[in-house]
Amino acid sequence: MTKEEVQKTRPTRKPRLFYLDWVRAISVVFILITHFNTPELLKHPIFVNYPFRIFLGDLGVSQFLIISGAALMYTYGDTEHLNLKEFYWKRFKSIFPMFWLAFLFANTFLYIKNGGAPSVKAPLWTIILSIFGVDSYAAAAGYITFATTGEWFIGFIIIFYLIFPLLRYGVKKHPAITAAIVLALYLATIILKPTFRTLPLELLPTSRLPELLFGMYFVKYFNKANTPTGIIAIVVLVLQQIFNPIPNAMVTTTLTGIAFFLALTWIGPLLECQPVKVLIGTISKYSYAIFLTHHVVIEQIFTVVKASRYAKYMSGAYVLFFADCVIIMILSILLYKADAGFKQYVARMFKKTDASAAKISA
Repeated sequence: MTKEEVQKTRPTRKPRLFYLDWVRAISVVFILITHFNTPELLKHPIFVNYPFRIFLGDLGVSQFLIISGAALMYTYGDTEHLNLKEFYWKRFKSIFPMFWLAFLFANTFLYIKNGGAPSVKAPLWTIILSIFGVDSYAAAAGYITFATTGEWFIGFIIIFYLIFPLLRYGVKKHPAITAAIVLALYLATIILKPTFRTLPLELLPTSRLPELLFGMYFVKYFNKANTPTGIIAIVVLVLQQIFNPIPNAMVTTTLTGIAFFLALTWIGPLLECQPVKVLIGTISKYSYAIFLTHHVVIEQIFTVVKASRYAKYMSGAYVLFFADCVIIMILSILLYKADAGFKQYVARMFKKTDASAAKISA
């Protein structure tokens, strides 16, 4: 392969888009609020727990899925030929080392806290699911696993990464046919309601493909929401809040998530000033680490602090939520740095020394 051909397989380095960071940060905040509210404060949730008549966690996941499709398409959409080996290697490095570290740190802490007893009693073979990052996803299907960190959608995103090259080809070369196929799979899932053990319908890949694909189409063919689109999206959200016109919960989540994404991308530029950019950029940068750490932190804090006292004094609940966020952010930054150090350390193990390099050249 010539130098020019190799260059065509590598994505050009692009500037960060504020609206991508903005939506990603919003999804992180929604997930944090969701897991702080449930189950301890479900009867007296902080903020709102059902905006636009859908669960806040579902709305946060929807934004995360849309932004995942958008971010990958922004990075790889203009590349003429996708280098699969390089693509999958980068995805591997972005997910697994940090996941393994978080899993190790969390289970070490819980093992010591429990007096030398494992925090989860699961069949030994299921450790394979943790190694591959799909333990939470498998747990949603009813398997007893060692899941302690992260979310089910980490496993889901791994599936998305595996099929992204195929979706990218479809979006670029056959956009109408690809959209039709995905829509058909989506409707078939809703109508037929296929089941796999206890896996909820909304966790099936075919039920979330429209959100992932919408993010890809948005970046490829629009890349911003203009004023009419933003206003229409807000009107849709208002009507959904008042009337809840769609009886199917899955369709409601999909359409509301898309409308909310369009509203956010339209509002985002209005907030784009340096202090906001720095704050949003920080949350976005450490978003994956936050997803990996927040469950354990929130659960452990509620073993120390009784949530019932905050049900009566909501001001205290907000203070506790802020304290949770501070601890989660500190641990997330440490995890992020540990991940970078771990990758460098492993890279040194396989780096050719000057002596070996000279021997090879000789």
